[in-house]
Amino acid sequence: MKTILRRALKPAIPFLLTFAAALAVIVPILALSADDPKAALVAFLAKPFSSWWYFGNTLNMAALYILAGTGSALALRAGTFNLGGEAQIYAAALAAAIAIPETASRFPAESALSPWVALVAGLAAAVAVGGLLGFLPGFLRAKRGTSELLSSFLLSAACVPVVDYLVVGPFRDGANNLVATRILPESARLAPFAAPSYLNASFPAALAVALAAAFFLGRTGPGFKYRVSGTAREFAKFAGYPVGFVAAAGMTLSGALHGATGFVAVAGTWYRCHQGFSAGMGWSALAVALMAKSEPLAVIPAAFLLAWLQSASAAAMLSTRLGFDATSLIQAVIFLVVSARALPRLGIPLPRFSPKSERGRAGGRP
Repeated sequence: MKTILRRALKPAIPFLLTFAAALAVIVPILALSADDPKAALVAFLAKPFSSWWYFGNTLNMAALYILAGTGSALALRAGTFNLGGEAQIYAAALAAAIAIPETASRFPAESALSPWVALVAGLAAAVAVGGLLGFLPGFLRAKRGTSELLSSFLLSAACVPVVDYLVVGPFRDGANNLVATRILPESARLAPFAAPSYLNASFPAALAVALAAAFFLGRTGPGFKYRVSGTAREFAKFAGYPVGFVAAAGMTLSGALHGATGFVAVAGTWYRCHQGFSAGMGWSALAVALMAKSEPLAVIPAAFLLAWLQSASAAAMLSTRLGFDATSLIQAVIFLVVSARALPRLGIPLPRFSPKSERGRAGGRP
């Protein structure tokens, strides 16, 4: 039991140390940015746990990051890199926002099946859209050797304006000033179970997805081939493993889980798809996966820490006169520390300097 617990917690230790180092930088930022540094620090650290409103919404946001972060982790474990998360979440959310009310309207108002069928239809539409946007770069990588890092990013950059147009134009709710689709029927939503927060069934579902991904990678034969194909491609080819299929499957699974994130965001939090709501969400999910070192189990605490960071920043901004720029800087510090740790793992070496090389430069030698 101790061995299993140690294996589960080991991947979490590096990003916990990362956050500890980042907090050492955040404290002086709070002290310099707020009129009352002590109140700002207390709000930053304690406010997210002070009520069900804050804590429930923190867990609700963590559910989104767990789903999308697990998707990013699965892509990384397949040896691929999904930079299309923004569009996958956004387009899937729009698909869900259209499919749910359309499906619900085809049933009588008193039908008990209507909400369930509408939610299943919304989830299926979101997963299909997200999976397709992930599959295309994965297929090009498997068949043509095209860099999925570049193709997924470009596909995302092309899709986001299209979804913006659809939200602003054909599918906008004309009866509301908000630039968004029409609101979902109350019966066709993921009902919150920790009022007044939005925490709903998506949180245990997200935990189940992360646990299932960890079990698949660590305890099954196909999961072993999946991991080997992602980390040792030449050996996997020599062993006859389907390396190309794994790359396409990893990107498709990643896109599908980002799509599920879009569904949860619409059905459980915002109840509509409004313009640009997913901005930054895909990148945050990628940061979660990198913090967790692509381990699905470690995605859970990493997602919670990132959700806490955002909730704490908002609480500090509302409880004090801490400016919006300061909260953005706090998040930037976290991502900078995470990136510095993740770059060598992605094959991007960091520059190293030694006293000998510095003396050589001082003496004019190349």
